[in-house]
Amino acid sequence: MRFFHVSDLHFGKQFYNMNLTETDQPFWVERFLEAVEQYQPDAVVIAGDVYDRKNPSAEAMHLFDKLITGLAQRKTYTFVIPGNHDAALRLSHGSTLLQSHHIYIAGDVSRELQHVTLGDVTFWMMPYIFPKAVASPSVLNREDINSYQEAARALIAEQPLDTSKCNVLVAHQNVLACGQAPEHSDSESIIGGLGEIDYTVFDPFDYVALGHIHNAQKVGRETVRYAGCPLYYDFSETHRRKDLTLVTIHAKDDIQIESIPIKLPHTLLQLTGTLDELKEQGLDLPDKDQYYIQCVVSNKNRPPHILDKLREVFGNSLVNVKIAREERFSAFQTVSQGTAASQRLDEQYMEFFHSIENDYPDSKQEELLQLIIEQQERFSGEYYTDDKNIPEKDSQELIDLLLDGWEDKK
Repeated sequence: MRFFHVSDLHFGKQFYNMNLTETDQPFWVERFLEAVEQYQPDAVVIAGDVYDRKNPSAEAMHLFDKLITGLAQRKTYTFVIPGNHDAALRLSHGSTLLQSHHIYIAGDVSRELQHVTLGDVTFWMMPYIFPKAVASPSVLNREDINSYQEAARALIAEQPLDTSKCNVLVAHQNVLACGQAPEHSDSESIIGGLGEIDYTVFDPFDYVALGHIHNAQKVGRETVRYAGCPLYYDFSETHRRKDLTLVTIHAKDDIQIESIPIKLPHTLLQLTGTLDELKEQGLDLPDKDQYYIQCVVSNKNRPPHILDKLREVFGNSLVNVKIAREERFSAFQTVSQGTAASQRLDEQYMEFFHSIENDYPDSKQEELLQLIIEQQERFSGEYYTDDKNIPEKDSQELIDLLLDGWEDKK
């Protein structure tokens, strides 16, 4: 049994002032389908965050349609779960019909997870879970579930697993190894300590195909893995590879994991120096069109017309300019590119916070901000007045408050 494990496609994503649905993402879909043609996997696993927004654009939906149509034409079994960026019901619309073409898309979480057996391998599909959703009467009907880890453990305990056979779980969660967080990138929403689940919760499964974190890596054991996002979505990912993860299952205790190179239309390049030094680097740089370039300007005083002067050298390959600060850089000190509308909500808030406080939110404030953003996007626009240090129980109360508000509106 062989399958490709991918995740965090984020179709419809904006990269500074560019809509990647019109540029790099269609290119990746074509190359990925070529890889499927070449390697002939039995299945493809897509571990959440198919879309960048819960209300995806028509172009993003068309791109996903092209992907699953290509997989159906190749008669490749495909397993898709919704991530925290996806609207589960919208993503799974038409899923019953798609099953006749071996395309399986999970909807909202249920007591028994949707699962499909191919030979001796069963694929279990666990959508992005909230504790309250798992504890609800429609799922487990329990009042003692208060954390993401408790929710995941309780839900897995309910599954009719045949542990004599090989079991693969597809999940989209914030998974840690004995308290050690995986390596994040800045293209993810602020995660902090939100939704933590220890990798040992997934011990009943032989391979765990994770989404949510954008850097490909193992968590705790070799067979609990993040596939990472397929393209470069932030300059913090400049030195990361964007390969495909190919999993080959020979037996329960014999699982091989390979990184398969895939051609990308652009890689990232960050250059640092004074304005004059950057212009000189640009003149010496060949094949500029293969890069998306960020320039970090280190002049002590900001020169006038920086963007125009650098654009003369780098052309459209220049996507962002930052001004170096003595203590730290900020993604919100951009000279000019895009508009507030193209910034994520957390970016806009943190820019505002810095302009008022001349400082940045601490980790607890970032966690609270992400809670509010997630709940507003997924449910309603409730507002919660925060304290400087929010204990975990209050974070859960915020989730409960927002979910209750959403239930009242249904």
